[in-house]
Amino acid sequence: MKSRLVGSLLAIASITLAASAAAQSNERRTVVFRDGLQPRIEVSGDRFVAGALDLVIRFEDTNPLCFAYTLDDDVPAPAAKLPTPRFEGAMSSGPGTLVFSDVDAAQAAVDARLQDLGTLSMEASDKGALDDVWDTCLWTDPPAKMLAVQQRRVAEVDALLKTRLAANGAWTRVLVSSIDTLASVRRRADSLVAAKPLDAQPAARRRLLDSAAELERYVTAVFTLLQRLQQDLELARVRLASTPAAVTRTYAPGQRVTVRVRRTRLEDGRVAPGADSSVFSAEAYRTLSPILFDVGFGPSITLKNVEEYGLSQRIDGRVPNVSRKRDDLNADGVVALSMYIWGSRHLDDTIFRWQQLLPRPMIGLSMSQPFHSIYVGGQIDPIQFVDLSVGARAYQTDFLLDPQLGRPAYTDEAGVPQQPATRKGVTTQLFVSLTFSTDLVQRWIVSSF
Repeated sequence: MKSRLVGSLLAIASITLAASAAAQSNERRTVVFRDGLQPRIEVSGDRFVAGALDLVIRFEDTNPLCFAYTLDDDVPAPAAKLPTPRFEGAMSSGPGTLVFSDVDAAQAAVDARLQDLGTLSMEASDKGALDDVWDTCLWTDPPAKMLAVQQRRVAEVDALLKTRLAANGAWTRVLVSSIDTLASVRRRADSLVAAKPLDAQPAARRRLLDSAAELERYVTAVFTLLQRLQQDLELARVRLASTPAAVTRTYAPGQRVTVRVRRTRLEDGRVAPGADSSVFSAEAYRTLSPILFDVGFGPSITLKNVEEYGLSQRIDGRVPNVSRKRDDLNADGVVALSMYIWGSRHLDDTIFRWQQLLPRPMIGLSMSQPFHSIYVGGQIDPIQFVDLSVGARAYQTDFLLDPQLGRPAYTDEAGVPQQPATRKGVTTQLFVSLTFSTDLVQRWIVSSF
């Protein structure tokens, strides 16, 4: 009988678990990391979550131009390799289309290009550099205080470079003209010098080639400057997009959910080796595994006393009567197993919910008669971890056969009174039990680690 009851409970449990899992969706919570003078993680809602959790981690008051933000103690990755600037490799692409009347005209063209490159370099350094954006990070606190100003500056530089380096932009024209002048001078140096007197040719050739070499150095320096400006601008764009407004992570039941945010200070928008970083953490939630069964230990009382029969005292030589020698309270210890058929339970800090008053089936084993007694009934827990059960107990006991209670005992041939005849049998009686759930012990153990 016991095996059939257990099998039935297991079958119902599998159906209940499947239905509960299908009906229950992940709970959704939000945690906010707020940067500032004192960065903090703001946790809201009950710390216990029934089942799986979809956790949204939001970032507020951050400044991605000054700090890199990563989750779970991850060290921020170095900035990705930026694409090759558009002017790299252009030094050897000059067509050399200019024609000079003489060496002096070629020298004048070189001097003009040197002046144009100097003007370009000064304007680029003054208006196209993001040094002020990076320097702001050294003194602004809280970090987000100057973010809007930094973003405007990045937008200004972006617009400037797009305009000046467009196909017909001012800087593009200067660079193309300088490269063409350089190529033209080198291509026609011999023919230009040949027009000079023979004794003046070596000096004229040397001066012209020295001027061309100086122009090449200027062009290379300007290329390097523009490359750095473009890379800084692209780095600023990457940093502004590097910290998402929110990240969603999913946690399975039975986990401690700890949110960790690492904030690493950047140097000129880059993660430098050994950069200063701080980790902010908060144990936000604990996801609870569903519980379908409850096992408890405790006392029970069967509503029929324990009875034992014997003989009364013999008075004046008369045959003694059959009497009760024991009529005590039928107290027992019970190990109770119940199942939450109305849906899985999650054990949190809540002492009472109305669902706890929904009766659930239970079976139990007697501690004093583990092989000769079984409890079957219904169970509720008016207080979490404290279970009240009511039902029927089938157990083995002694039944009085003959003679009946209060009748004279039978005697043998010698006249000696004999003990009344009894037999072992099974009776079913009502019982009440109060048990304490082992989930409480499990909860203590889990909370300790």
